[in-house]
Amino acid sequence: MTYKEYFIRAEFDEVWRTLREVYGESDDSRPLYKAVFDSVCEMEEDKSHSDRKIEVHRSRSGEININGAPDPQEWLVGREVVADFEIDSPSDFVGHLLYWSTLYGIMTQRLQSEGFSKWLDYVSRGPCYTLPDNDLDKIDEAVMWKYIFLDFDGVLNTQQYQAQLAIEGKPTKDEYGPLFDPKAVACLSEIVAATKAEILIISSWGEVWGRDKIIEMWRKRGLPGKVQAVYVPDEKCNTKAQWIAERLDRRVFLPYIILDDESQFGIDHEGYFININPVTGLSNDDVEWSIDVLNRLNNLPSSAFEDLAYKEERKLIGRINEESCERKKLRYWKNTIIEDEPHDWEWNFIMLRKKLEYNIGYFRLTQRYLGWETDVERMELSCRLMVIARGEESIYDDNIYVNTRNCERFKMKTADFDDDAEFLDVYKNDLRKAKAYQLVWTIFRQNMKRWWD
Repeated sequence: MTYKEYFIRAEFDEVWRTLREVYGESDDSRPLYKAVFDSVCEMEEDKSHSDRKIEVHRSRSGEININGAPDPQEWLVGREVVADFEIDSPSDFVGHLLYWSTLYGIMTQRLQSEGFSKWLDYVSRGPCYTLPDNDLDKIDEAVMWKYIFLDFDGVLNTQQYQAQLAIEGKPTKDEYGPLFDPKAVACLSEIVAATKAEILIISSWGEVWGRDKIIEMWRKRGLPGKVQAVYVPDEKCNTKAQWIAERLDRRVFLPYIILDDESQFGIDHEGYFININPVTGLSNDDVEWSIDVLNRLNNLPSSAFEDLAYKEERKLIGRINEESCERKKLRYWKNTIIEDEPHDWEWNFIMLRKKLEYNIGYFRLTQRYLGWETDVERMELSCRLMVIARGEESIYDDNIYVNTRNCERFKMKTADFDDDAEFLDVYKNDLRKAKAYQLVWTIFRQNMKRWWD
């Protein structure tokens, strides 16, 4: 069957099971794979690129691989797929095909082109922002949606203040727990007053007291601002980072800050996390930084609110693709590395050929610069010459012409084998390998730096 026929017969839920369980793809990547899967099922066959077969094999370690780096999905749909093992489930098999054919990113050539065009359009407009549902009639309301994710210990409950109370012989706690540092509370009050941000508690106190008790404490202690939510760990969100991500799921473009004395937040929150000194708690410097982040959308004209959500979306997709590509490249190279032997010079050509095949597929997918076709042709020629130089094919049955008159240029002496056709073939075969060996290095000298500059 062809590549596309396998996809049409497959069920995506089963395909996704293979991607998740065999290859460890994250749940975040499922929508991206689904988009590629649906696109392949709808693609027209490109007959100009359907002549080569897709060879799938199982390695000695039991892993399934595709020979060579894959071409764009648009080139694959009409190709016949040949496997050196029995295919039990079309859906499971498509999981492997889909994984390897997205070696450079979870996208088709069309999706890649559309994404690149959107990015060019986006950056050409300069700084831009967005609002929920792009509803410009709600600008004033939307700008007010700002969040302060607030920890207690080390932020409002400071080591310095607790020590001061102990030295002065004053109570260090009330019915709810340690008393908060008035200086830190004043800093929080300044942030709330300047930004009108809502407060979401991410302290471990929430797990102890629960939401209602925390809100009661907030009111009785006369603390600033309004508490909108309190983090209480559960099966769905058992870390602060997960809970924050859930709160921001539909509002990734809105300003927020995380005030915590422990750095337990990933790159998704970079630029929003403010690491508080637990000795002194919230400080004037933290106040200035917090206000700058939370008020970054203030006083902008409606024309400036365009598409910050797109920027955040592309950032997320870029991270998912990068993590997936890193895993795929490890698998792509692993079996080749394992096959290395210390005495085998030909293995160096295997490595170079593997590198060229990877770049050939990448250039065919992206096509972002003038002259890529010529570079790909020369890379393919180099791969072909390396196959010949390693003796992976014979001229015996192909009746290939070999010019013996210039053999001395390739360090081989002229010999007269006219009376023995068998030895003449051996001589020509060795001469052909010697020529290929030197020609491939000539191409590398002329092109290698430019290919990877």
